[in-house]
Amino acid sequence: MSQNNANDKSFVNTSNIWILQHNYARSTQIMHACMKFAKNKTDIVILQESWMRDENITISHLLFICIKSNVQNTHVRVLIFIMKNTKKFTCTSRSDIINNEDMQAISIANNKIQKEILLFNIYNEKS
Repeated sequence: MSQNNANDKSFVNTSNIWILQHNYARSTQIMHACMKFAKNKTDIVILQESWMRDENITISHLLFICIKSNVQNTHVRVLIFIMKNTKKFTCTSRSDIINNEDMQAISIANNKIQKEILLFNIYNEKS
């Protein structure tokens, strides 16, 4: 019987959700380096000031799905990348809660979480 502690590899592999957060200073080089680092270590990558081309197009990665706000005619400053083939959790964009260029929300759920977890990505510009 599992005691669900950090030494129990079956618990660690199925229960932990690894998140990487970084401000990318609008640099494609920094984004690519962080995504390369994240590919074997991270389930969710939270970005602020990501590089964006016209029409809010950004980099893509074979292992991650990009979630971005559905804001029209503006440059979004927050993105979330989710590992494509994860079986640890499901993730849903929550544009019904917040949908603007500086904030986004996703819900995270799995069979071990009794209620969904809301994860907010907020860009806070220094004044």
